[in-house]
Amino acid sequence: MSAATVVRQRSPMFGRISAALVLVGAVLLLYATGFFQEDKWGPFLEPSTWRFLGEGLAVTLVIGVISLILSLLIGVPLGMARAGLTGPIRYVVGGYIELVRATPILAILLITLLGLPRLGLDIEPFWAGVVALTMYTSAVLGEIVRAGIGSIPRGEVEAARSLGLTYRHTMRRVVLPQALARMTPAIVSQLITLIKDTSLLFIIGVQELVGYGRSFFNFYGNLLETYFVIAVIFFLINYPLSRVSRRLESGRPPDERVAISGEEDQVTGRADHITRGTT
Repeated sequence: MSAATVVRQRSPMFGRISAALVLVGAVLLLYATGFFQEDKWGPFLEPSTWRFLGEGLAVTLVIGVISLILSLLIGVPLGMARAGLTGPIRYVVGGYIELVRATPILAILLITLLGLPRLGLDIEPFWAGVVALTMYTSAVLGEIVRAGIGSIPRGEVEAARSLGLTYRHTMRRVVLPQALARMTPAIVSQLITLIKDTSLLFIIGVQELVGYGRSFFNFYGNLLETYFVIAVIFFLINYPLSRVSRRLESGRPPDERVAISGEEDQVTGRADHITRGTT
């Protein structure tokens, strides 16, 4: 057995031991700085505290689910349009996707909250947050869909068209079933990002988990402890999703994985060949 093989076999154990030592060191450091004071953690032993934070968590999850559904309903057509259309419409769709992706989500939140009323749309902060998150997430999902469609081998598309299938039937029966399977890990990763982005909504007055946490530590004076608990809650939600995303991605060959980056020519696969004019 070679030395490299021994190192590869022991590396998982070394990683676990290192993580455990770091965790123990962090706990000791927090204890030395008075992080575990009884009066700061006492409120978390009360059932009413968890009912209160649970209400905020419910709002966070509702916003996340609504935004994800709307983002899929908008993002999939956007990605298909960018992949399959030609001419000015394609450039308009691509410009919208790149503009939204390049804009900070906080700026989108504020523009939505302050801009829509000027257009005559009286919108509550809750729905302003949903609109902003949907705008951003749908743009990212649109690029994921475009990359997924572009990862399908050109020969399969040409074969389907040579058999007489129209563009619509080629997309529905040949391209999209394979592309959706390849896009699933990236979509799950974007869901994680969406759930984390809901924590910004307290800035525009939405009372979600972080907003409830602010009310909680303002009453008990335990800011650090409250944010630590909120971080743990987000971790318990997002870590299993992250593991699911990694498992789905590792189960696919490297050439079938959809990778999204800031530059179009670095995206796995190109969608230029899937157009209405393909024969």
